[in-house]
This record gives sequence, structure tokens and C-alpha cells, in this order.
Amino acid sequence: MVAINSVGATALTILKAANAQTVAEPEASPINVIPHVNAVSSRLAPGVADALLKIDALINGKDALVKAKTAAANAGKSAGGVIAREGFVASPMMKLSELPKDQAEYLKRFGADAAVRIEGVELSDADFERTVLQFSMESWKDLPGFNDALANGTLKIQRASDVPEIGYESFQYDLYSGGNYFGGVGWSGINNKKLYFEIQAQGIRQAFGSIRGQEFYVTWPDASLAKPS
Repeated sequence: MVAINSVGATALTILKAANAQTVAEPEASPINVIPHVNAVSSRLAPGVADALLKIDALINGKDALVKAKTAAANAGKSAGGVIAREGFVASPMMKLSELPKDQAEYLKRFGADAAVRIEGVELSDADFERTVLQFSMESWKDLPGFNDALANGTLKIQRASDVPEIGYESFQYDLYSGGNYFGGVGWSGINNKKLYFEIQAQGIRQAFGSIRGQEFYVTWPDASLAKPS
């Protein structure tokens, strides 16, 4: 049994399908799941972030970018030249000046002069749980404690918005120059790493990220992470 409920325990093992990036602390490796290019950009030096983005765009961004380009080639566009993607909600095209300054400056580095914010469609709790559970079973089966938690009902799945104290944020944008789409970028991070490591020290493994725009937070017991109080 998998439960969706509001849990005070929160933190970070950000999961990404094909790319793992570690933080300074050794216990948990953040891995992020974002369809497009992931950088955890605001947490890295600009040169490092750019390098990760370029590598990740080649390795992990293919699926989303190919689908978007195919949609464009097939004239699958909505008003204003914004590419329509099944399962996502696109904002109107925005000039970079309309975005928060830090985001605008970041997107400008890729040569964009406009961008479209991409978010997942709203899912029912049941569909959300099913989406995250399927990904979890495919991706985390080799992590300590996961299979036991899945079997005994201690695996907990919830929306990241249910744990605002951790401060998880994710952003996905399609990038445009001169009105033409040329790629996509996404990044995420948490604002309360202190809380993350406090919870981890209690023997709780934590995972969160974004799957097709669905931001999740998952926990399960892992005694190997516990530290003496």
C-alpha cells in the first residue's frame, strides 16, 4: 500500500531519469527528474551550470526536444507560435523582460529573447500517485529500503506542494528567438537544505522532483542514513 499524506518530514534526493548530480554532503545524492534540460542552475557557478546544460541537452533532452520539434514541423502550434504539447500547459509567450530578473538573465545566456513557461496538467490524486509510483518502481528499486517500504506500506508519495517548508521549486521553459522555438530548459532546487539533512539523519530517505510537470515528494525508511542523536 502506498499512502499519499501530508508529512512534516521533507528533503532532497532529487531524481532524474539519466543524470545524477551530488551535493556537498556525502549521504544523499540529489538526482532530478525534469523533462528538458536540467541544471539545478541557481545552485551552481555559471560555468558549471552551462557545461551541465550543454551535456545534458545532448544526452537527456533529446526526447522532449524531438517531440517539440516534430510538433512544430507538423504545424502543431497554438496561437502566437507556442508549441502545444500533450500533457502540459503552456503559458503565453513572454518577453524575457516579463520574467523575474534572475530567470530572464539565465535564459538570455542561451540566446533566448522570449520564453514559454511549461507546467504539467492537473492530475487527480489517484493519477498523480500512479504516475510517481510507476517511476519510483522503475528507478529506485535498487536504493536501500525501497522494496521493503513498497511491500510494507511505509513508502509515502505526496505532492511537493504539500511540504512547502522544504522550499522545492522547479521551472521549465521553451526557448524562442525571433519568434522561433529552438529548445527547452528546466531546473530545480530546494531552499532548505538544512531541513533536508535533519530529516535524513533520522533514517528517512527522501526523493523529489518533477515528472512531466508533476512535482512530487517521496519518503521511505532507510536505517543506513540514520545518525546518533
